[in-house]
Amino acid sequence: MRIGLQTWGTEGDIRPFFALADALKRRGHEVKLVYTNVEGRDLSALGRASDIASQSLSSDYFRKHQEHISARARENFRIGNPIKQLHRIFEDTLDPVVDEMFDAGRALSAWSELTVVHFMAHPAVSAADAEARPYACLALAPVYPTRHRPPMGAPQLGALLNRALWWVAGRAMHSILAARVNGLRQRAGLPAATDVSAQLLAGSRLSLLAMSPGLYSRPQDWDARLQLCGFLALHEQGQAGTLDPSLTQFLGAGAPPAFFSIGSMANLDHERAAASVRAMVTAALRLGIRAIVQAPEPVLEKAERAESIFYLSRAPHAVLFPQCSVIVHHGGAGTTHSTLLAGRPSVVVPHIADQFFWGQLLQQKGVAAAPLRATALNADRLAARIRTVLATPDMATRAAALALALRDEQSGSLACDYLEKIDLRPRLLTAGK
Repeated sequence: MRIGLQTWGTEGDIRPFFALADALKRRGHEVKLVYTNVEGRDLSALGRASDIASQSLSSDYFRKHQEHISARARENFRIGNPIKQLHRIFEDTLDPVVDEMFDAGRALSAWSELTVVHFMAHPAVSAADAEARPYACLALAPVYPTRHRPPMGAPQLGALLNRALWWVAGRAMHSILAARVNGLRQRAGLPAATDVSAQLLAGSRLSLLAMSPGLYSRPQDWDARLQLCGFLALHEQGQAGTLDPSLTQFLGAGAPPAFFSIGSMANLDHERAAASVRAMVTAALRLGIRAIVQAPEPVLEKAERAESIFYLSRAPHAVLFPQCSVIVHHGGAGTTHSTLLAGRPSVVVPHIADQFFWGQLLQQKGVAAAPLRATALNADRLAARIRTVLATPDMATRAAALALALRDEQSGSLACDYLEKIDLRPRLLTAGK
């Protein structure tokens, strides 16, 4: 089968699609991947070892406007309203590239028998509709309604009120997306969507949630087309999966270090990244522990030097994390799962969106300290949380046990199983979708 994949977002939104592409290719399918990285980075090397055909969109735009996007990101991190945050994210990183994403999506859909799209990449959905091709959605966090759980960030108030909260969340999403989605659909000659969230689900042949059943059990009231497929981990090969000799030497020179990174948040906001690095270094020095700090090169150039601190801009987490004592991270889905698979406890410093969900979930599972909001990050608070994790051996024990359960899952294989069962017969496109 010819399967096209299209995604948009930070590296954490793109790596799972490379992982899925690799799994599909190993199953004998022809695969093409189109991605839009809002950091302006070329990530094609992620699939090179597996010979995955990939196309990067709009990287020139994001590199050219990096300073403006970073300034807006700094403002957005200070906004407490997630709806306003999401609106600004779309305004800065999706709206300017909608047409290019749609055109590339049409070409991809015309080639494909099935397309798999990031649940927030609405131009890819409209592109599939324009070509009358079936599509499936892939979500990296629990965004699908259920009476058993509230939306991310909302309190658990019982089945009846959970439904009401999901309705409110759906209307909020529609208020953000309706004009954007329908403006594009009108230009493409497609019928308007009257309820964007509901109709995205109704139009897809399958909607996958890339989460482990060990972390999130499948709700009983989900439609059969909604399935958990486990985390889609990219198994990097060759040079991409090895450690720099100087890092290997540092790891062997003493006790397992703490690891610190705020992931893609650092690429979007160097000023915040620099402040975060200062907090981590100060915390590590006060605690007398060794640490590995990951941040963009321009940030690291100005960081304080110490023999107990090792700086790097990139490293394969799957190889590095098992050799660390605690992982301090922003709570992105990808970094969270890499931490869990490594069997290491966490300190989560959430900045935005689903990162708060992941921080709370890890705390509930007993494998992390209480989340420390990015806006409240300082050396004292961070040191206190790291001290709590290191002084609580049960956290490391639980993390190691959870890792064993997660490793048993054949996540890529399960996603392929679901996708291969999709009915590919044409569907008539009607008004309202």
